[in-house]
Amino acid sequence: MSQHDAQAPLDPRPAQPGASRSGLAARLWGNRWLRLGMAAALVLLAAAPFAGAWVVHRFTHSITDDAFVETHVVNIAPQEVSGHLVRYLVQEHDEVAAGQLLAEIDPVPYREQVALLQAKLGVAEAELAAAHTSLERLQAQIPREIAVAQRALDAAKAEQARDESTLQFTTEDTEKGIHEARSDLEAARARLDLAEKDHTRYATLFAKEAATQRQSQEATRTYQTSQAEVNASEARLGRALAAEKKVEAVRQAAEAAAHQARRAEQALAVAQTRRLEITEAERQVEIKTLQVGEARRALDVAKTNLRYTRLVAPFPGVVVHLYRHLGDYVPAGTPVLSMYNPELTYVTANLEETKLEGVAPGNAARLDIDAFSEPFRGRVVWIEKATGANFALVPRNVSSGEFTKVVQRVPVRILVEKDERWPHLRAGLSVTVAIEHGPGDMAWAEQKAREMRDLETRYNRPQRPDRAAGQGNQP
Repeated sequence: MSQHDAQAPLDPRPAQPGASRSGLAARLWGNRWLRLGMAAALVLLAAAPFAGAWVVHRFTHSITDDAFVETHVVNIAPQEVSGHLVRYLVQEHDEVAAGQLLAEIDPVPYREQVALLQAKLGVAEAELAAAHTSLERLQAQIPREIAVAQRALDAAKAEQARDESTLQFTTEDTEKGIHEARSDLEAARARLDLAEKDHTRYATLFAKEAATQRQSQEATRTYQTSQAEVNASEARLGRALAAEKKVEAVRQAAEAAAHQARRAEQALAVAQTRRLEITEAERQVEIKTLQVGEARRALDVAKTNLRYTRLVAPFPGVVVHLYRHLGDYVPAGTPVLSMYNPELTYVTANLEETKLEGVAPGNAARLDIDAFSEPFRGRVVWIEKATGANFALVPRNVSSGEFTKVVQRVPVRILVEKDERWPHLRAGLSVTVAIEHGPGDMAWAEQKAREMRDLETRYNRPQRPDRAAGQGNQP
């Protein structure tokens, strides 16, 4: 009881019924806690419809504000070449077409290199042509020389055979003549000896008149005739012996023919060895051909490097940043500018692992982007198979025993449905994502993922540099 109640005088009059009810209401309304409870009840009754919807929304959606608008930003850099940046043909925020020339590295050194290698290629081709000419000349000349040497050898051997046959015939004929002449001489000398004896006897008998003068004259004539025959036989023997000199001459001729045949054989062997010159010339042609191929490849590389001084857009997109100024020296592989393809814009939501239940590819999502007053709509394309922590620059090491559990986040890609605001989307914008729970639509998600992959690879397939350079603007 309060002090005020203790000092109040008691009213001896009996209480009235109406006054009793109004006093009770006054006392109840005067209770502060009761008033707060009643106000809270009224607020709960008023907010019950909205609170129910909010609770249902929280239980049927996975919500995160760790999400951003993303795209594939590509750094455009000179490939294999370095030099000073001499031209910019675009500025930031410019829309470019695939193959459009964006910037250019100083091409003068590379153009001079192309000219130098073209001259070297010309020299190599000239040397190859000279090697071909030399080979053709040797291929035409050496077989003829071999044929001539072969014919000369055949002629020398024929002459040698003829001279050897003549030598044999002459030797046999001379020996036969000498033998016959000696035989005739011996017979003549025998007859002369007999005639001399008859001449002496008949001369003695004639002197003694034992024989007639006719017999003496016939004996004298026979003697003189035999003497003449001896002289003739001696002359024939001398001629036969002189024929031995002819045999010697024929033998010398045969020896000369044999020597000539040997020389012809050597000449043929030398001519045949010249076939190695043809082989050597063929090897020279092969070497010169390889040198021409090497020079041509070096020229192709130089032309490729010259084309690489022209930086072209690999796909249609938007230039978002220029890293270099005109006149800057740009090493090979250093980015000059960045661009991206607006058609590859999507939202990546880093969803907590505790909110993955009920999320499936194909589920609808509400995308509240801070830069827009109205939300976008989208659908889940895929859910990554690994958490973002697996790709951190400094991975966690819990083997030491110290461990603090941290809820991991899994990247979820969401395809944004296009509307009139689509061109105003910017990469990097913050997004609050609410993904509906449900079974999803795997067929739709696979189709959209395939379309996004095809869109990305459409302009990024390997292609010849001349084709890419030919699509850009000429300087």
